[in-house]
Amino acid sequence: MRVAIGAILGVRGGPARYARELIRALAETPGSHELTVVCDQAAMLDGVGQAVKEVIEIPLRRPWEQGLWEERAAIALRKKRVDLYHGTKGTLPLCRRVPKVVTVHDLAVFHQPKSFAWLQRLHQKTLVPLSVRIARRVITVSTHAREDLCETLGVSATKVVVVPLAAGEVFRPDASERDKLILQSLGVPSPYVLYAGTLQPRKHVEVLVEAYSRLNLGGVHLLLVGRRRPGYMPEFLQQLPAGVRYLGEVPDDVLAALYRNALAFCSPSGYEGFGLSFLEAMACGCPVIAPRHTSIPEVLGPAALYLPRLDAEAIAEALQQVLSDPSVRAQLRKLGLEQAKRFSWSDTARRTLTVYHEALDA
Repeated sequence: MRVAIGAILGVRGGPARYARELIRALAETPGSHELTVVCDQAAMLDGVGQAVKEVIEIPLRRPWEQGLWEERAAIALRKKRVDLYHGTKGTLPLCRRVPKVVTVHDLAVFHQPKSFAWLQRLHQKTLVPLSVRIARRVITVSTHAREDLCETLGVSATKVVVVPLAAGEVFRPDASERDKLILQSLGVPSPYVLYAGTLQPRKHVEVLVEAYSRLNLGGVHLLLVGRRRPGYMPEFLQQLPAGVRYLGEVPDDVLAALYRNALAFCSPSGYEGFGLSFLEAMACGCPVIAPRHTSIPEVLGPAALYLPRLDAEAIAEALQQVLSDPSVRAQLRKLGLEQAKRFSWSDTARRTLTVYHEALDA
């Protein structure tokens, strides 16, 4: 089975991490499959397994070009013999006549449109429904995302398969001396509460900042990590409140060290298709405070302290509960590590291969 995979790896976020981890896991999974990967940054796939026969780089010069990137990938593949194409970021090339599979991570653009630039909204609201229509199988990353897809876009449930994600190998609970060096090099204050994820409207980071400021925690800082959506500049970033620090994007090994050494991880996200950052925090042994909606309870199970509401008062109360009681943190750490072990990229790869075979037989 010759599979071509389209992967935009250079735009940080859940879909890029999914594509990278999936390709590596597929390359390590025994079977008769051969992979040709089309991506925007080939260097990010250095050292993948032998099942990856070729990596073709199609640079993404500007983020707004994502709407055309799949068609450029199809052109690059026109002389390649492939049995199936897998689009890993919600869209497919419309011109390539081979069986197709598409992964739709969420429909946030339909439910939280203010989180997206107007060109993103146009491209996703146009191409995602078209891609779902022409795909033989659609992969979603949670039961919630599957139900949302069927209800919002009218997709037949028989066509949609749930294949969960997992935390990567770098996200583990074992602290090391290197953690200290990483934190020292960044000048990270200790102790701290951590937020990690894209800074965009639907993440409600400004509410977390307000909750933190209300508590007047003194020596406990709030660290914000992740890329800022282009064009989004909330007031708190223009002048950071006392005790709040924004680190921007960091590599995965640095992020893992930040998870491991945080008192707690908190993200008041308003919508998730899976919630990978929550699971990564748990895999590192970090206590998690999370909303109880969309896919989040499905992924985190009983292992998080859930917020009753997404307002500053509720978040402040949850922070106070976790920060003031070591036994609460210890229990959340224990439950989180157990929950994270339920997910693995090897399982994701095996289930994805099953979807490929189903698509070819459809």
